[in-house]
Amino acid sequence: MLVALAAGDLLSLKFFIANKLYQLEGFQWSLKHHFITEAVLHDGVRTLNLIAVASLLIITLLQFIPGKRGSQKRSYVLLLLSVLLSFGLVNYLKATLGMDCPWDLRQYGGTKPYFSLWSLNDSHVSSGRCFPSGHSSIGFAWIALYFFWRRHRPTLAKTTVALSLIAGTTLGFVQQLRGAHFFVDDIATAFICWTVALLIFRAGEQHETIQS
Repeated sequence: MLVALAAGDLLSLKFFIANKLYQLEGFQWSLKHHFITEAVLHDGVRTLNLIAVASLLIITLLQFIPGKRGSQKRSYVLLLLSVLLSFGLVNYLKATLGMDCPWDLRQYGGTKPYFSLWSLNDSHVSSGRCFPSGHSSIGFAWIALYFFWRRHRPTLAKTTVALSLIAGTTLGFVQQLRGAHFFVDDIATAFICWTVALLIFRAGEQHETIQS
């Protein structure tokens, strides 16, 4: 992730890709308010994700009914914690790092100058909420399903991690088309979500081993 972030800035790779998308859209973010990219793939998908998280919360609470296996209860709790913490950490970083979206920048029709994440210039702090990518976390946060299934249903685990990566990448690209993010924002989000899931399930498995 650090290599990707450094290359994105130092080699201007993120600007190269954003420039190409901006040019293809006629030197404007013409897909910013398009029905498919905004209403369906942004607002609609976000609503579906809220339903999925609420459903997971209900299923997790049902595991506390007397008679449920302790290991099954623990797995659902770890899954819920991983998903919620992934969303929470991404949004916390978005709020505290203050990075602007491409559509906010002067070179893409906005009004703000660009400040690098590495610049240590605090004049842009809290001015934006565009790093890391919140929308792609809707896909990447569900990488936790890989760790949920891997011990007992490895084939399903591999399928779910592939679907999570595809969903996160697709949703991230949609936001790039709208001018909301650079590609490195999505790489950072994927790394955060994978790391959160790995650490939470590793801690849970270690706790289970100690208890047994």
